[in-house]
Amino acid sequence: MVYPEVHRLAHSYAQSFRGAEPFRHVVIENFFEPAVCRTLLDEFPRFEDRYALNEMGEVGGKAVRMNVRDVSDSYRALDRYLQTPGFLDLVSTITGISDLLYDPDYIGGGTHENRDGQSLDAHVDFNYHPRTKAHRRLNLIVYLNEEWEEPWGGALELHSNPWSPAANQTRHVLPLFNRAVIFETSENSWHGFSRINLPEDRKALSRKSFAIYLYTKERPAAETAAPHATIYVPDALPQSLVAGQTLDCTDVAELQGRFTRLRTQLRYLYDREKQFGAQIAAAETALDEVRAALRMPLQGYATQSVAPQGMWPDHWAGAEFTCDFVVQRKARALELDLWIPDQIEGDQALDIELAGNRSHHVLARGRRSRIVLKVAIAAGADITLRIRSSRQFVPARIGESGDERQLAFRLLGAALEH
Repeated sequence: MVYPEVHRLAHSYAQSFRGAEPFRHVVIENFFEPAVCRTLLDEFPRFEDRYALNEMGEVGGKAVRMNVRDVSDSYRALDRYLQTPGFLDLVSTITGISDLLYDPDYIGGGTHENRDGQSLDAHVDFNYHPRTKAHRRLNLIVYLNEEWEEPWGGALELHSNPWSPAANQTRHVLPLFNRAVIFETSENSWHGFSRINLPEDRKALSRKSFAIYLYTKERPAAETAAPHATIYVPDALPQSLVAGQTLDCTDVAELQGRFTRLRTQLRYLYDREKQFGAQIAAAETALDEVRAALRMPLQGYATQSVAPQGMWPDHWAGAEFTCDFVVQRKARALELDLWIPDQIEGDQALDIELAGNRSHHVLARGRRSRIVLKVAIAAGADITLRIRSSRQFVPARIGESGDERQLAFRLLGAALEH
């Protein structure tokens, strides 16, 4: 499906990619076979409101179809081709990034259509696939516009640093038919496009493109960042706006558009922060529950700073159980409440060590037993309790569940006598 000339010039494109500014990218003319690109335009899906919802759930001027395989037979054939080693190897040759992964979900990709008045603030893209957690490495965009002129806006803009307009350097790429742009996605790959402003006799046109994003399982550590969503940089005030200027209708419309986009982004970030806050609160609650579960069920004046070894959150213990705790008040004994399950073959022999004192106990299976360990423990003493069991069973091996743990007893409770 790719034009043969692209394969022939792959190494030349690789040189252009490596040396490009403001970040690594390459522009390739006549990327697809002409007939293929013509079919993609002819079968481009119509604009539908359900595919044009913005971050706030409102219908906007951009429609995205990520369900590429549902568009048409030609798009299904394209989808099959994009998965092939031949295509992925070609892109690897051009970009120098090996082991590229196709995204069957087309997260953020697929067909893009932007209508008159639409723009896209400079941004860097999300950096991990939301489902697979693979590293996002490349954007590949093929434009499908037979007619487009510079004054109409909508040209792809590659930025060096949109946070600093005075120092920002940009490159513009017109979105012309069968022109492909491949660029590396990183923490510095700022890109977007200015507001589309079509002339009156071209208002029926729209900016059309097809985009795929490619991933890798690993990424160099120096290029790796913490996971984040797409990050936008709103436009600064127009350079033409100066003190004493009288605003005309065009100026007012421009300012209204910029403030509307800024307010929409702030509202989106506010809603996302609330969502993240709720998720963090739920995670903290779950973590507190896990922390509580990963403690010996000990009553009395004592603290446990670390989780016991050899015990699970449901208080089942294995062949060797160890717990460290600090006694806050002087204690004279520790009482253990244990359950020896029926599944144990024979009586359970326990070798118990508490504060350096050892004792041996034989407990009948299928019964609840209490053991009182007499010992003088001073306030502030750091105590270790260790229990070694002679017998264990694996629930999965006797057909009770899929539980593969080796279990010896269940610690129902423990209490210090002060």
